[in-house]
Amino acid sequence: MFFNFLSRVLIARFYTPADYGLFNLYFTILSIFAAVGVIGLRNGIQRNISYYLGKDEKDKVPAIIGWGLTIALAGGIIFGLLLFVFANPIASLFSEDPVLGDYYRLAAIAVPFYIFTIALISVFRGFQRTKEKILFYDVGRNTLMLAFIFTIGFLTLPFRNVILSVTISVILISIAFFIYYLKNRKKTLGIKRAFRWDVSVRKKLLLFSLPLLLVDITGRVTGWTDTMMIGFFMTEDYVGYYQAAKPMTHFIKTALSVTIFIYSPLAAYFYAQKKVRENKAIFTVLTKWICFASLPIALTFILYPSWILDFFFGTDYVAAVIPLQILAIIYFIKVLMGPNGATLTAYGKTKFLMYVTVALAVLNIILNGILIPYFGIIGAAAATGLSKLSLDVIRVKKLKDISGIHSIRPEIITPTALSALLSTIIVALLRYVFPVSIFLIMVSAVLFYVIFLLTMIFTKSLSQDDIKLILLIEKRLGLDLTRVKDFLSKFT
Repeated sequence: MFFNFLSRVLIARFYTPADYGLFNLYFTILSIFAAVGVIGLRNGIQRNISYYLGKDEKDKVPAIIGWGLTIALAGGIIFGLLLFVFANPIASLFSEDPVLGDYYRLAAIAVPFYIFTIALISVFRGFQRTKEKILFYDVGRNTLMLAFIFTIGFLTLPFRNVILSVTISVILISIAFFIYYLKNRKKTLGIKRAFRWDVSVRKKLLLFSLPLLLVDITGRVTGWTDTMMIGFFMTEDYVGYYQAAKPMTHFIKTALSVTIFIYSPLAAYFYAQKKVRENKAIFTVLTKWICFASLPIALTFILYPSWILDFFFGTDYVAAVIPLQILAIIYFIKVLMGPNGATLTAYGKTKFLMYVTVALAVLNIILNGILIPYFGIIGAAAATGLSKLSLDVIRVKKLKDISGIHSIRPEIITPTALSALLSTIIVALLRYVFPVSIFLIMVSAVLFYVIFLLTMIFTKSLSQDDIKLILLIEKRLGLDLTRVKDFLSKFT
């Protein structure tokens, strides 16, 4: 994620805010068409693999893989062709610059490869494997993009080469990932056949995944509506300013995203074995430590927004201070609500997710259409924030009703609220005494973590499940954490 962010910083530094805005409009359409073309298989493949493994029906797994990859590739080709044909009309909606149509045609070439990579990640995810996603998607793709963008910017080549380099990166990673799968499937996943064509499994996979298609589409549209509608109502410069703030706030939900990637197949596995109590315990512990990892990052963006935007992107991008603060608050509240969507997917509530996600996507479009003309990028942040929070509140209530699982618990809310209050007071005092600098921000971030840990300890928000988590870490890393366990046990 840092490599991806650094790529954006380099584009903003080497080129103009308008160019950076066009890059984000390009990546927006690429992401949306990929979300549509994968037709819900992003979660459908991994959930069904995990579910059948949990039921000890491993013989059905090759058929899920075979049909999943085939359907994903077909969807990618179809939607890539649609984007290629309609590139110019789509581009004209968001920019008066005719070059955006050429960028969208390059995006169309990348769509099938992007979707196929997503499907392969879902296959390994179903086996609770994370290494492949990290190797090919996170580190591999983003490192390749970063190397291309740095070279292009350093040589002062035309901006079009940046867009071309992203497309090439997506294609190369997809091909390398597929070769890896074919060579390592038996050793890594323990399956002898790469594909299998069981029609009954295809039907079940599609019936489960199709509702998730609308969830994926509307989720992506909701995520990018603000960017597209800023392009529609305003100029590329403002898209660039806004996209300086928004990618930074994604760091707040990094811990949640990582957890969901690992937790989702585990939740489906437990659901297949009807282990609701175990799932509830895992949900609570994970949410607590996700908040611990995320709150200091959110507070840093909320309390030092001008300095951070200026440091990474330059003085022009300080125009996005208020959107950065709004989005930081919103994304942390989302984190506080835990992996509710992933749990509902594991429990098979795909139709419910489809209905509420579509409804909130419509609300998001309406709010952006009302607020952006009057309040600009501040209105976009507010509209997006309200829509995302409404979606999470509805999902939290549904999850609580069907399973009793939720994150609104004293052991999560109390230390979070108390540490946020204490941290804000301390920063106010520090800023009164010292000028803002990178050193002050780093000291503040460390203090945020210390304060959160202390509030968890002294409000007795720790449980025996937290001690079990420490035992797992101890075993995994080969450390001796006896003193830590003994100390924390006194406050559980």
